[in-house]
Amino acid sequence: MRGIQAFFPPTRKERAVSDNPSRLLLERWLDYKKRSFDLILTEDILDEYKEVLNRLRVRAAHTGNLIASLRRGGVLVQPWYSVEISPDPADDIFFAAAIAGKAKAIITSNPKHFPPVNGIRILSPKDALKEIP
Repeated sequence: MRGIQAFFPPTRKERAVSDNPSRLLLERWLDYKKRSFDLILTEDILDEYKEVLNRLRVRAAHTGNLIASLRRGGVLVQPWYSVEISPDPADDIFFAAAIAGKAKAIITSNPKHFPPVNGIRILSPKDALKEIP
């Protein structure tokens, strides 16, 4: 499966430690032997991830290691055009990457900013864990 995951702090419904579906998806992707989906990225998305991780006060060394791992293992695409789809213009980078990378899904904890478009499904991290082997 090809998809995109936007990093967000855990919602009130998610546990912050081991049960966080976003964390479990990322761990599954980072484990190359268990990887069963592609993570589509752009330079803009990597910059967004850095900013979010800094706001979450993740140590710079950990942020750098994670971004390097994403860059090594992800599918880096270059969208040929920008899109205006999301009610939050900052989230349009994820749609542009999904379209350029021919993603089947965008995985997000914030579905209200991600209307379905171009056959790209919008999945919560919890739903993605159920669908991705």
